[in-house]
Amino acid sequence: MGRAVKILLIGLGIWAGLEMYLEGPQNAFGGLFGPSQSAVEAHAQARSTPQRAGDAVRGSLNSEHERHERILED
Repeated sequence: MGRAVKILLIGLGIWAGLEMYLEGPQNAFGGLFGPSQSAVEAHAQARSTPQRAGDAVRGSLNSEHERHERILED
């Protein structure tokens, strides 16, 4: 009986190891130990400081361009 339990545990260990190796920690076991969907969405929406600065600069340039266009129309 003890030998059967050892063989079963070894088989489960090999299966778990292969699952982690082939799928990666986030996707192993159907994503059970991966990050939640809200964490994934929050990470996707998080922007770095240079990205936010670039957005601010582009917004400023666009508003300046629109202001010049309105002035030229008058």
